[in-house]
Amino acid sequence: MTGPILDSSGRNARGVLKVKASRAFEIAEGLVTEAVATIAVRDGSPEDGWTVPVTPEGTTLTIWQDLDGETLKSFKGVFVPDGVGPLTYAQLLYNRGEGVGGPNPYMWDLTGGLDFPDTAVDGDYGFDSDTGQVWRYDA
Repeated sequence: MTGPILDSSGRNARGVLKVKASRAFEIAEGLVTEAVATIAVRDGSPEDGWTVPVTPEGTTLTIWQDLDGETLKSFKGVFVPDGVGPLTYAQLLYNRGEGVGGPNPYMWDLTGGLDFPDTAVDGDYGFDSDTGQVWRYDA
């Protein structure tokens, strides 16, 4: 991950990030489990050069941030795409696909039979929380 994590005043944040995979998956270094990882953030940087592995299709991460004593905030459905360089924290959390918005696919809530919105780009995903189905958007 590149760049600092900042608080609301634009200063380097401190606190913790917690990360949990939606399911276990294998990488060259071994088995990535669903165990929660806790990463300390000091002076705007995750300690120990924090990295997260590329997530296979259908696998997502939930990231909880507890920075500067603020209320715990969670980000669900986070994907780590293959074939891209280091991401900033913002790209990891918010951007959607290699088209508009950066290298991280976006997860649309299509629960109840909704369609992808006009702003969806190739590589976005949709999910139905009632059925557990996941779809990939290809224009």
